[in-house]
Amino acid sequence: MRCTRFSLLDGSRHLLRAAAFALLALLAGTWATAADAQPRDRFYYLGYQMIQVVDGETDSIVADIPLQGFVREVDLSADRRFLYVAASRHLVHKLDLDTHRIVSTIDLNRDGWERFMYGFALDPDGRTAWGALISRSTKDGEPVIGKPVVAQFDLADGRILRSVEVPWGVGHLVRVKGGRLYAVGQDVFKIDTNGPEPRLVETVPMFDKGMNILPFWEYPWENGDQMVAAYYTPTAMGLLVIDQNSGEVREDVFKGDPVMAYSVILSPDRKTGYAVMDDISVLDMDKRVVTKSVPLAEGTSYGVNISSDGRKLYVGAGGATLTVYDAQSLRPLKVLHMATDGMDVRRITR
Repeated sequence: MRCTRFSLLDGSRHLLRAAAFALLALLAGTWATAADAQPRDRFYYLGYQMIQVVDGETDSIVADIPLQGFVREVDLSADRRFLYVAASRHLVHKLDLDTHRIVSTIDLNRDGWERFMYGFALDPDGRTAWGALISRSTKDGEPVIGKPVVAQFDLADGRILRSVEVPWGVGHLVRVKGGRLYAVGQDVFKIDTNGPEPRLVETVPMFDKGMNILPFWEYPWENGDQMVAAYYTPTAMGLLVIDQNSGEVREDVFKGDPVMAYSVILSPDRKTGYAVMDDISVLDMDKRVVTKSVPLAEGTSYGVNISSDGRKLYVGAGGATLTVYDAQSLRPLKVLHMATDGMDVRRITR
C-alpha cells in the first residue's frame, strides 16, 4: 500500500510539473506576442536614388530601397501601410512599408508639360494627392511658362484633375482637416478643396511682417499633427505652427539671441523642441527660450527626428551620415555612414 501511495503521489507531482511547464510556455508565448505587438520605430533616411531604413532599437541599417531620383518630400497613408515619396520634383513613388519595396511610380511630366513640384500632400480620399506645381512647355518653338498652381492629381496615373492658381513662391503644402489645404510661401494661403473647384479663400500675411521662412523640413505626424518650421525677422527667431486638426496658424516668437535652424522636432510631450543647422539647440516651448546649444558632431545638418519615447535624436547631415544623440545630454551615441547624401529623416512608428 505504501508503494502504491508513493506512486500516486509521484504521478500527481509529474502532472503538476507538466501543467506548470505548459502554463509557463503559454505565458512566454503571450509575453513574446505582446513584445512583438509593441510599437516599433523605423527611421527613413531620404537620400539620392535611395531610402535607407534604420531600426530604432538597434540603430542599425536594416533595408536599402533603391528608387529613381532624389527624394524631397514624403507623406504617409492613413492606414500607415504606404509611404508616398516625391522625387526629382516630378515623380511620386509608392513605398510598401511591410516589404520595403517600391510598388508603383507615377510621372507628372505628361501632356506635353514639364512640371516641377515644390509641395506635396496626400488627399484624404487615398486615391489622389496635391502638388504645388510650376510648369513649362513650348509652342511654335517658343517657351511657355505656366502659372503657378496647387493641383490635385491621380495617384494611379499622374493625371491632373483640377487646380487653383496661387502666388509665386509656394514651397510647401499642409493638409488640414475639413477639406482644407494650406500653401506656405511668402505668406500662408488657405485653400478650400470641398467644392467642384479648389478656391483660395484666405491669406495669412507673413512677408509684410518681415517673416522669412524655409518650410521644407517639417514633421507633421511626428509632431502631433502640427507643421512646425523656423522663421526669422530682422530682430527675432520664431516658430510657425499650423495645427492640422483645427487649422490654427500660430507664430511663437522666441526670446534672446536667435538660433539658426533648418528643421525642428518636438518631444513627445510637446514641451521641448530640438532645432538643427550647424548646432543642435534645445527649445523650451512654454517659456519660448533656447536652453542649450552645442555644435553638431558631423557638421551642417538638415533633418532631425526623435524616438517615440523621446530618449534619442536622429540628425541627418549633408555628408552622408546619420548621427544618433542622447536627447538629454546631447551626447553623440552612434554615427551611421549612409550610402548617399540625405536631406531628411522621417520616423514611422508601427
